[in-house]
Amino acid sequence: MSNSSTAKLNFLAVVSIVIGSQVGSGAFVLPALLAPSKTIGLLGWIVSVIGAISLALVFADLSSHLPKNGGPHVYVSEAFGKVAGFFTAWVYWIISWSSSAVLLITAIGYLTIITGKLSTCSVLSLEIMALFLITYLNTLSIKFSGIVETILTIFKITPLIILPVIFFMYFDGAHFVVSAKEAANGADISSIIAQTTLLIFWGFIGVECATTPAESVNNPKKTLPRAIIIGTSCVALIYIMNTIAVTGVVGFDALIDAKAPYALVIDRVFSHSSDIAISIMAIIVCIGTLNAWTLTGGQIAIGAYNDGLFPKILGKTNKSGAPTTALIISALGMIPFLVFEQMDWWRNGLEKLIDLLVSVFIYVYLMSCIAYMKLLTKWKHKRSEKIKSQILAQVAAIFCIFVLSHDTVASLIVLGIFIAIGVPVLYKQRKVRTFTRTPQKLHNR
Repeated sequence: MSNSSTAKLNFLAVVSIVIGSQVGSGAFVLPALLAPSKTIGLLGWIVSVIGAISLALVFADLSSHLPKNGGPHVYVSEAFGKVAGFFTAWVYWIISWSSSAVLLITAIGYLTIITGKLSTCSVLSLEIMALFLITYLNTLSIKFSGIVETILTIFKITPLIILPVIFFMYFDGAHFVVSAKEAANGADISSIIAQTTLLIFWGFIGVECATTPAESVNNPKKTLPRAIIIGTSCVALIYIMNTIAVTGVVGFDALIDAKAPYALVIDRVFSHSSDIAISIMAIIVCIGTLNAWTLTGGQIAIGAYNDGLFPKILGKTNKSGAPTTALIISALGMIPFLVFEQMDWWRNGLEKLIDLLVSVFIYVYLMSCIAYMKLLTKWKHKRSEKIKSQILAQVAAIFCIFVLSHDTVASLIVLGIFIAIGVPVLYKQRKVRTFTRTPQKLHNR
């Protein structure tokens, strides 16, 4: 990949990746998912935002010390060696594209609201066409992918900023006057907060995405930390604004049974064409997030290959330095999810599977936090800095454990399957000299 500044990502592009990878369909469904918890559920926002910001600060510090392509595996390798780094990269790469299938399914699902009901074959064809279009755009160059992501991010967050402002004109504070007893309805309040925290945090998955193309960023030691912190803070603000604004217009009770809470509010405020407006917004949001994760997936693979962890096939690049083979394999790997979604026997299973795939992200975050704790001992020389950073690392790690504690067995099974699949790849790769070589800069192949 070219090392010239003209081929690198600027600050705006990196911020767009941070925001674009986090802001997804959750902006449209969180108000309804949190409605049953009523005002107590709002406390889950406090816990989730603390967790997201603490993780953002951890990844910001990690990226400032190790500004290399690949993201989490770089830090785990540095702390615990290449075997641990391989499995981190392997699991992270698989979930980066497999969990993205739901974005395509959601985008085309909203498109059918505009076009009318389509046949199974037509829906699948549109999903595959959109998938390979995004894949193709990411093969042109990382700078071009960054430009596309910047444009898509602007398009998708603009309505999520403007509309809440309009909604606040119809805001009724009485909707939030709910007693704790009524909201809990006999359930344990701490349990409600834990459940809502788990739901809310899915909206912050992707906090680390900016670290994956680190070597392709202008002045990464300064750009990455700033972009991660600013981007994650913006995401938190967008989610909170939208949830409070939507709830303030229609109230908790109306949202509990709402399949499309945003459509409900827009219909209340504007009265006309709410379905079309929501569909267009949702499509842009989902495609923008898919593009961010496509870019991320490619950089995970190319970074792991460059460190001698992944096989040569995943490190092949074109003249623009884009990891074409890894991108194509990722796209092909998503197709079975798209096919299964069209089968009646699978429809009820996909959502749960995606939830489990997303929960595996938290294990990657936890490993990064543990690696950070170990690396701090040689990075921080002042006692005050060490204590401050250790507290940050422990807060982030405790948050990850807290989130995982509510779906431990199922998520561990999925994690175990991914690790088992990677064992033959690791065994073969350990026989290759590149597995033990000193990491080198990536170059065109």
